[in-house]
Amino acid sequence: MTKGDFHLHSTASDGVYSPTWVMETAAARGVRALSLTDHDTTDGLAEARRAADRLGLQLIPGIELSTDLAKADVHLLGYGFDVQAKRLQDFLRWQREGRLDRVHTIVRILRENGMPIEVERVLEIAGEATVGRPHVARALVEQGHVKSVQEAFDLWLGNGKPADVNREKLVPIDAIQMIHDHGGVVFVAHAVFIGEDYPEAVEQLARWGLDGIETYYKHYDAETIRTHEQIAARLGLAKSGGSDYHGLGNPDDREIGDIPFPDEQVDAFLAYLDRQGVDTGKQVH
Repeated sequence: MTKGDFHLHSTASDGVYSPTWVMETAAARGVRALSLTDHDTTDGLAEARRAADRLGLQLIPGIELSTDLAKADVHLLGYGFDVQAKRLQDFLRWQREGRLDRVHTIVRILRENGMPIEVERVLEIAGEATVGRPHVARALVEQGHVKSVQEAFDLWLGNGKPADVNREKLVPIDAIQMIHDHGGVVFVAHAVFIGEDYPEAVEQLARWGLDGIETYYKHYDAETIRTHEQIAARLGLAKSGGSDYHGLGNPDDREIGDIPFPDEQVDAFLAYLDRQGVDTGKQVH
């Protein structure tokens, strides 16, 4: 069990559990430093901060942003930025509106393919969260159209599948600049998902100002980790790690903190953030 996990989701976006539950479970599992990185929203951070302070956890402000690089879907993790910045929050609101439009289109495609679900039910499942594909997947499971969330993605919702609907997104250079402008740093999440040429994509991101690469990801084997470490060394990037925890119960899921992220690398990541002068959760709130 690692003492750090810097890629976590809650009911503020497409996770199953509340920010408080995520913090409490992390603490119970021995995690001492972490970041809540919900998709396109910081709405869960205030609740997470209250729980983290009560539990003695170091909570770093975080977010996960979706961007487009050519035809690839590139996810970027922002850390230590000014959560209250108006321009950032205006942008996030625009991102969330795009997610809602996307869900309407996905539901229409699914209906046309003989799998009727209601947008209203998807929104009920999402609750106050930023709505996304996992909420659609849970509606499909509920209606018996698929057996699991993973099957929903494998057959219909995943990248390149029939109900994979693009939405207007930032290009990476603008997302990186957005986080930098508000005092944070940016790491590329699960780079292998970009495709076989992901090392070249990371090089381009580095030219645009990328600060780091998620090197110790939930199910990465030793060879994949070594490749990421070599990329980081070659490009002068910092290294982070995370479980990408959603609580969805997919086959490749890991529990919070159950990642190949050595404690000395957690310390190196936190020291890097300190050197950058970002909000590392040590400030008085």
